[in-house]
Amino acid sequence: MWLERISGETAELITRDDAKAHLRLLEDDFDAEVSAAIASAVAFLDVDDDGFGGLGFPLTRQVWAVKAPRFSDDVLRLPFGRVTSVEKVGFISPDGASETVPSSDYRLTRQGRASVVALLSGKSWPAVADAPDAVSIHFAAGFADAASVPADIKAALRLLIGHFFENRLAVVMSGVPQDLKIGVDALTARYRRFAA
Repeated sequence: MWLERISGETAELITRDDAKAHLRLLEDDFDAEVSAAIASAVAFLDVDDDGFGGLGFPLTRQVWAVKAPRFSDDVLRLPFGRVTSVEKVGFISPDGASETVPSSDYRLTRQGRASVVALLSGKSWPAVADAPDAVSIHFAAGFADAASVPADIKAALRLLIGHFFENRLAVVMSGVPQDLKIGVDALTARYRRFAA
């Protein structure tokens, strides 16, 4: 099973002017450094290009595909929190044709914080080809846009921006200090996906 981003990208969640106000910078001398600190902070909380890390979901809406060799609990339990919709459930039939499961055969459900594609009563998953990517579930996850990202996540981003700006040279060697991680975790814990 693996993930592939279909559309969407990391959004600018904190503007440079917002970050400069947080850092109490009045001039434009450090704009490049501020922009780099913003990018580092967002990368710390957002998923990477392979769908790992951060808070465990894209911060703003992105469409991803999870691919697997068959319909199984592993692939039907979607890997991100904050899943908002299933765009399509595709499969490769035994004869090699690419097909789509009718949306009337399944629905998106919740099991704790997990999102699961559940087959409706009386329906069955189709037979699939013997291929590593025989099943492909396209789904959308994340907040609708940058304006919809909650204030506490943005507060965590500002803490990280301050750290990455003030420690531009030391970050590579020392990483994020434990006390800062504790503060960021306190602000973002309720959004993280826990084992269900």
